[in-house]
Amino acid sequence: MSDSQDIVPFPNPGVRLIEEDERVMVWEEVFEPGVATPAHRHIRDYIAVFPDGGELTLTHVAGELERYTFLCGAAEALPTDDGRARFAFAAGSMVRSRVPPAGTAHIALNEGDAPVRMILIEFKDAMASAPRA
Repeated sequence: MSDSQDIVPFPNPGVRLIEEDERVMVWEEVFEPGVATPAHRHIRDYIAVFPDGGELTLTHVAGELERYTFLCGAAEALPTDDGRARFAFAAGSMVRSRVPPAGTAHIALNEGDAPVRMILIEFKDAMASAPRA
């Protein structure tokens, strides 16, 4: 897979910073139907919350793959013909993403009929997002 270092880091244009402290940044992003985000690079672990549910398709473009863990709610993998990751999320679903040390890059697309709102909690320090004993 290609190197992600040449891809612009998150946040995407239009993403709103809600809160920030020494440990986390909290962002709000709305994915409009049929509109893909620009390719963007994640460099920190994060938790994504989908308050109203919806559908998103992720196309991996560079770096190693993220590891996703569904924390709560329901997500259904939807079929694709081209290897993309497509999910339908129930309202209130939460997903944790563990980002590889060199970062990862993808494009997100809402292929549903309604806007999808996401609250993304990004951990500033890798140690803050590591599991604790």
